[in-house]
Amino acid sequence: MTDLSRMGEAYQLLPESVKTCIGLIGLTKSVRLIQAWGGTTFPVGKNKRKGGQIRFAALAEVVGADAAEILTRHYAGEVIAVPRCWRAMLALRNQKMRAEFDDITTTETAIHAVSTLARRYEMTERRVWEILNQIDLPESRQETLF
Repeated sequence: MTDLSRMGEAYQLLPESVKTCIGLIGLTKSVRLIQAWGGTTFPVGKNKRKGGQIRFAALAEVVGADAAEILTRHYAGEVIAVPRCWRAMLALRNQKMRAEFDDITTTETAIHAVSTLARRYEMTERRVWEILNQIDLPESRQETLF
């Protein structure tokens, strides 16, 4: 998933630090960073001394040299906490599962679709039904003023 407009409810669940990262290097590279180092801290060097160059190379290996350069300029000398984004990842998975259910049920029964999804996502059919019956979050949680 690389398109912010397709993230829907999951975007609301992202920490501000991840939203900043997405703004700097894009969604795809931010996801790579989270998958590689989610739940850890990463000291961002200034890429001037040997230690900083080693950290830059490690960062570039995950997100690419251009994105590593952008992150180095923005966070130079800081230790950043890379969140796991567990709630957002679950929301994305559930959103994808509901879309796949809709696709499968255009030609197959709901029972067949749930069985297929349970095997695909390695969970019980009961859990698939629970996910399918969840209500999507609205696009914005902000209340109207009037």
